[in-house]
Amino acid sequence: MKDFFLRNNAYHIWATNLLYDSIDTFSDEDYKKDAGLFFKSIHGTLNHLLLVEKVWYSRLIGEVYVPSSLAEELELNRQTLKSRMIQSLELWNSWLTSLDSSIWDSLFRYKTMRGFEAELNFSDVIQHNFNHRTHHRGQITAAITQLGGKSPEIDYVYYLQTKGK
Repeated sequence: MKDFFLRNNAYHIWATNLLYDSIDTFSDEDYKKDAGLFFKSIHGTLNHLLLVEKVWYSRLIGEVYVPSSLAEELELNRQTLKSRMIQSLELWNSWLTSLDSSIWDSLFRYKTMRGFEAELNFSDVIQHNFNHRTHHRGQITAAITQLGGKSPEIDYVYYLQTKGK
């Protein structure tokens, strides 16, 4: 199971880099323009992704990080946000690599942002994080198209074909 999650994280690094190849062509105005996304703009959605990565990662390593909201802005500068996003994904890779194989079927207990105790299967928590990334990248690709850009082909199967898996 560990190899599956490492492969998925490698995919997310690959997909995020391709997504940024498209995003980097936009002006700051378009990048921060309200595109009708849940977190309004491409920037707002990327910022949300970084924020949630930080929330879940802190929970998983036994620390507590509770933002004021899911839209709290962690980074104003788009290049710094990009750098922090890639660093976060690479941090996940190092952490996933360090995990013992016995952890995948264990229960993970944590406190929600609303302060409730929750318990989920550890591997489901990790899968949720991967699904969350994919969900919001899909929103961003819609915004890229809406703004007249070329949306990257970032389906998982393309990653596998590209990497010869």
